[in-house]
Amino acid sequence: MRFGILGDAKIAREKLLPAMRKGGHEIIHLAKRDISQPVDSSVWQDIKISSYEDMLKDPDVEAIYNPLPNHLHIDWTIKALEAGKPVLCEKPLALTLSDIDRLEAVCQRTGLFVYEGFMVRHHPQWDWIKNLDVGERQMVIAQFSYPPQPEGNVRNYADMGGGPVWDIGCYCLLAGLMLLGNDASLIASSIVPEKHLDVEKTGSAIINFGNGKHLVFSVSSGASLSQLVRLVGSDGWAELDVPFNPSGSTTARWAHIDHTPDIRLSAGHIKKFEECDQYQLMVNDFEMACQNGKQADFSDSRLLTSILSKIVHDSK
Repeated sequence: MRFGILGDAKIAREKLLPAMRKGGHEIIHLAKRDISQPVDSSVWQDIKISSYEDMLKDPDVEAIYNPLPNHLHIDWTIKALEAGKPVLCEKPLALTLSDIDRLEAVCQRTGLFVYEGFMVRHHPQWDWIKNLDVGERQMVIAQFSYPPQPEGNVRNYADMGGGPVWDIGCYCLLAGLMLLGNDASLIASSIVPEKHLDVEKTGSAIINFGNGKHLVFSVSSGASLSQLVRLVGSDGWAELDVPFNPSGSTTARWAHIDHTPDIRLSAGHIKKFEECDQYQLMVNDFEMACQNGKQADFSDSRLLTSILSKIVHDSK
């Protein structure tokens, strides 16, 4: 597939470009807000550079990757669809439900595919934990944090959809959807504001999934780099050590009353996953979905947007 990229974003340079190239895809056009600013030629090589509008008009571009700041996801994804290009869009897809309504209407009219870029869906560790026998699933605990971001980073501005709830809370909530189902509703939440910024420093929530199942998660942009997901059931438990962005091989652990009864209160039985590029797997699946005429599914995106926006706005 021949991709055009909306913006010289760090995640594009460090993750998606290598993944696309390893998967045999081409990056042929980069769009920049200010084309007079130089780019790293060792990364972008001799790629064509133009404005957003001109890139979308390029007939050689078959699909768009949109890593723009969160508040620009919907408008530029819609413009790409109107130009006849399917879109792989960074998460979170939208900041309001009305924006998802607008996007879905355009998808239905154009018949083009849009995918919210949660690469974690494509890592083998998630297939493993989703299919693991722990008895009746009852609880997921998720935690994700990183240190403060430098001044000027888009994550530090509320009007750009910044803050850790939107940035990484979406991963924790997605973990609940993947492991407990999609009957999700917010029970309670709290946020702690960042003193010198207009975004939260930390956010925590309890999500009800019906029949006694629930997710508890906490995120922070002012703590040590850390992440985990733990699933607890009636007969066992499982934990992903680096659930969201493992840099190489990674491990999980589990215990079950019938299979490993003596280690339920220890570190558990270790499961190892070999190194893989979850971004490459995501891009390959995106290409196949486009080729097969798959329709965009916004059901998870609606739940994520609804619950995360309540946490951000109702907890203040």
